[in-house]
Order: sequence, then C-alpha cells, then structure tokens
Amino acid sequence: MEQSNRFIKYRWKQSAWSALLLLFVLVGCEKFSVEEINPSKLVIPEGFPNVDFPEDNAFSNTRWELGKRLFNDPILSIDSSISCGSCHKPSIAFSDDVPLSSGVFNRPGVRNSPTLANVAYNPYFLREGSVPTLEMQVLVPIQEHNEFNHNIVAIAEQLNWQQSYVSQSQEAYGRNPDAFVITRALATFQRT
Repeated sequence: MEQSNRFIKYRWKQSAWSALLLLFVLVGCEKFSVEEINPSKLVIPEGFPNVDFPEDNAFSNTRWELGKRLFNDPILSIDSSISCGSCHKPSIAFSDDVPLSSGVFNRPGVRNSPTLANVAYNPYFLREGSVPTLEMQVLVPIQEHNEFNHNIVAIAEQLNWQQSYVSQSQEAYGRNPDAFVITRALATFQRT
C-alpha cells in the first residue's frame, strides 16, 4: 500500500510539473514562419545552453539551407505527396494539430507529430527513446510504411538527377546527395 501511495504522489508531481511546463510553453509561444528564422544570427535565449552540433555535422548556413529545402520537399515521400513540413508545421511549433498525421497514399498515421521546437536539446528521440541522434531519427519517418514509405538510397538517386541539389550538396558537404548528406542536412535544420 505504501508503495502504491508513493507511486500516486510521484505521478501527481509529474503531472503537476508537466502542466506547469505546458503553461510556460503556451505563454511563451509566438507564431513565426520558417522564412523568419535567420541561422546566421541564431540567438540562444538567456538560460539556454549552446546547441551542440556533431563533429561530422558542424553548423553552416549552406547546410541549414539544404536541410530546410529537404524538410519542405515532398521528394522524401514515395508518392511525392508529403514532406517533413507537412506534419511538423512551423506555424504551430513544428508540430501537427491532429492526433495522428496522415502519411503517403493518405494512410493513417500511427503516432502524432511531436514538436520539433528545441529538439536540439533532446537526449534521444522517438517516444520510446530508441534513437540516439537526430541524424538517425530522420530515417524513421522516411522508411515507415504509414509515413513516407521510401528508401533513402532511392531518394539520393532522385536528388542526384537535379543539378540544383547536386550543387547545393557539394557546397554544403563536398559530396553529391547521399544518405549521409540527407540525414545531416535535415538534422542541421531541425537543431535550429
């Protein structure tokens, strides 16, 4: 019985802290568009730590621009119908306003699209915490049957057919579009 009471108190405290955090988020939220974000003048709010970028994916404006372009390009989905930005909407803190976001061929989603706001500070990704980096997390929606249902190698081949993507990839990473470039560019954009 005592263990049950401790658990109830723990859950109540956890719920209270969650409600307080939600209140701060709602009060502090301000609508903005992706176009308004200027990565070269990224300002870290007072009290926030600096954003850590991996050594193999240091921040640059060209990487950010490529990531932003990929984030909003439906080429990542097998039927070219949705992009990352279709479900992670900038106007609502890079999240969605429906319980389950639809995927390719209008397939029903299996989870909601969580906010990407401040995702750079997350220690792990997905609800169950099974993915340790943003670079790896990108592969989940791309491969998921009910989300993008695509293959990153096939996406890279498609990007290599577009000279503008080849040029932008060369400028950002010194190589043509491939799985490395796609995952790193998307993660760079999301971190900011």
